[in-house]
Amino acid sequence: MFSNKFRLNLSPILLILMTIFIDITGFGIVLPLLPFFVNTFQAGSTALGVLVASFALMQFIFSPILGRLSDSFGRRPVLLLSILTSVVSFFLFALANSYFMLLLSRIIAGLATEIGVAQAYITDVTSEKERTKWMGRMGAAQGAGFIIGPALGGFLSVYGFSAAGFAAAALALLNLIFAFFFLPESKTPQKDVEESKASISRFRGIISIFSKPMMSSLLAILFIMGLAFAAFPVIMPLLAISVFGLSSSTMSFFFIYIGLVQIVFQGFIVGKLASRIGDEKLIPLGAILMTVGVFFMAVFPIYHIFIVLTTIMMIGIGILGTAIPSVISKRTSQSERGSTFGVTQSISSIARIPGPLIGGFLFEFVGFGAPFFLSAFMLAIAAILGIRLILKKEHLT
Repeated sequence: MFSNKFRLNLSPILLILMTIFIDITGFGIVLPLLPFFVNTFQAGSTALGVLVASFALMQFIFSPILGRLSDSFGRRPVLLLSILTSVVSFFLFALANSYFMLLLSRIIAGLATEIGVAQAYITDVTSEKERTKWMGRMGAAQGAGFIIGPALGGFLSVYGFSAAGFAAAALALLNLIFAFFFLPESKTPQKDVEESKASISRFRGIISIFSKPMMSSLLAILFIMGLAFAAFPVIMPLLAISVFGLSSSTMSFFFIYIGLVQIVFQGFIVGKLASRIGDEKLIPLGAILMTVGVFFMAVFPIYHIFIVLTTIMMIGIGILGTAIPSVISKRTSQSERGSTFGVTQSISSIARIPGPLIGGFLFEFVGFGAPFFLSAFMLAIAAILGIRLILKKEHLT
């Protein structure tokens, strides 16, 4: 009701992108600081892996629940609830005086898993023809958040980790106020009676969607991508500290660079690529680029080469992260999109549970190259699946 009283002269798609940007900025403030914060409690890389995995576990559990709720009651209330949860998690981060309190803050942060709902929101307010472009713009909004957030985090870390946590909490609170007053609903909630009658058939419909060969292949690629990349939030800071000798402020600039790559590629390039060659053909291309980037990271542990390889890897992630949701959205109805994206987000999350633990263990006890080689092997499998996906489609047409 408040969204009808307070209006900005902006389209809903721009308003949701602003909401995503502010949300990711808060996330970006604390993310580069995690390995340094963990070190203050004399915890190792495995403990850092537990932090990342616990966040993913909560996303796995709650993504489909929030997606289903957004189909039933609308996207807006679920997004508001998620942002409120982020406020709580950042306050706990700021107040953390032990590893277990820090762990609790990451667990609660995992409850605020609104990306799947935000993707459903975007599909509600965009045409099929424009969808890949706006999915790319969503990635660009996330990239912008990863520029501003780490920059703020690096600056505020000079005053202590609590200062960064309180800043992230204040930003999340600002986001909550902004969304509460200005973000409109994108989907008309269905009547309770209608919803209860449709629940079983809709659930069966979603199962039917994912049982199709193309969709099952997409989910397999999504799972492999999540599993292969999940170790990087643990490995890359550890590599930066132990091999390259970077400080927390320099590490923040590394995340800023990653955000710039996301903005440029997903905001301005991936949509044009999709219109020229199609979403499906982008999928193996993205997996191949990720494979090349990750494999040679282990071969050339030199900082400047590492930056180039990170760029290649992030372009691959940008392609996959845009093309896969776009393809999935084009094969689902509006009434199923929240649940469908909740399931896909859940699959990505479950893949990110073992990844940080395995990556942290291999880095600590086998060597820095081991997690990179393992990830490259898995991504090569994803590339093969993507190529098969195209060949099957061309064979059927």
